Amino acid sequence: MKTIETENRNKKFAPGTQPVPGKFFTQKQEKIVLLILLLTLLLQPTVKVNAAKNSWQYSISSGIHSFYAPTEHLNWDNSGFAASAGVNRMLGRKQLFSLGLQAQFAQNEFQGNASSLQFLGQFTPVIFKSVELGIGTGAGYRLSGYSSESLKWNGSSWEKGKIAKGMLQVPLQISAGYRSIPVSSLSITPFVSYQLQAMFGYSPDLDPFPDSNLMFGFKFQFTTN
Repeated sequence: MKTIETENRNKKFAPGTQPVPGKFFTQKQEKIVLLILLLTLLLQPTVKVNAAKNSWQYSISSGIHSFYAPTEHLNWDNSGFAASAGVNRMLGRKQLFSLGLQAQFAQNEFQGNASSLQFLGQFTPVIFKSVELGIGTGAGYRLSGYSSESLKWNGSSWEKGKIAKGMLQVPLQISAGYRSIPVSSLSITPFVSYQLQAMFGYSPDLDPFPDSNLMFGFKFQFTTN
């Protein structure tokens, strides 16, 4: 099996589809769950919203993420839980553009848990009167904790390294959602998104290091009559 050494000298990254102890779902179960959630999203009933929407939009989402290994097959394996919350400023009369901040948490047994904050600009056109598509990019900072004690070389011997590592991340996100469902004084948009982000500074041999999120969630805005 091909292995790639990382800065964490106690671990090696082994690309492939090896079973992972403590993983939430098997690959087959993950596919079934994602299919059910996607069908639920696509079968939402058509509802008209007559109230005016506030220009501030909030979002919450959760899903799974995984690192890609830069090898021949680029297998998506060893996935972990991910969650995100954000606030956006909607721009334009039809609110087809947004600028915002997103906070993220990503769990990973081998690379360590990570928290990040990113700035994201999005273009979200609406087709078929209700289907919201989205594409966005931006920049952020990610702080990832090592899953075990890290070591560094001081020129003559190994010594204890840092407990966490900071990295610049550049995301590219696509999304699809339903705009929107009125609930009391809220306008709610269910959505699914896929985000691929390049992380710079993870390792001299793996730079940029790609990570990806598949997320399901809701955007909501307060409305006024």
